[in-house]
Amino acid sequence: MKRILILISGAAILAGTAAGQGDVAAAAKTAFLEQEYALAKTSASYFVFDFDARVIILKARGFELKSWPIAAVRKWGRTTAMTAYPLTKKSAINKPQRKNITPKPGDPPKDAELDVLELDKMPLRYTLELAAEIRLHVRPQTKGFRRFIGGIGRIFSWTMAQPLKTVFRAVKKSPFTDIDIVVPTEIEAKGVYWSFFEGQKCLLHWSE
Repeated sequence: MKRILILISGAAILAGTAAGQGDVAAAAKTAFLEQEYALAKTSASYFVFDFDARVIILKARGFELKSWPIAAVRKWGRTTAMTAYPLTKKSAINKPQRKNITPKPGDPPKDAELDVLELDKMPLRYTLELAAEIRLHVRPQTKGFRRFIGGIGRIFSWTMAQPLKTVFRAVKKSPFTDIDIVVPTEIEAKGVYWSFFEGQKCLLHWSE
């Protein structure tokens, strides 16, 4: 409750600042706090992608449960609205799968047979698909030759493929947002995938 009251107070202060000075950044922060307050009132956990602070945070009732740093981020497409977006799908080339185990009557499966999806089984590169045609492409930083090869592919994507996609979507009147998120290590990439489940809501915070 104390945390929620702090959010309310912060929103009120920033609202006054935005009204008196016309500060766009303060207005964006106010809208963000109002949306987080609405999420904090519920019992469900939620994610905050704070691109200004370069951090991804898992929260519940306004309290931080876990955070992961962002090494780099860039966006293509329309500006996202300040609202809570649910995660609709997680996509990965090597998406982890649970085994379909059917135990015999009276013979419960052993712990080893449960095939719990542990952190080390999570993918390193994946896409988090949100409502309203928003996609978060997450990957860890790479070094050396792998970074060089990956950089060539990303240059092609962001200088040729994305502009073509924008034109195609404009013709179809179907706007989109692609956000490329780079985290420092593989552990952080796996951690975000493991912690963010379908149906869970998140906030995307930009000062713009």
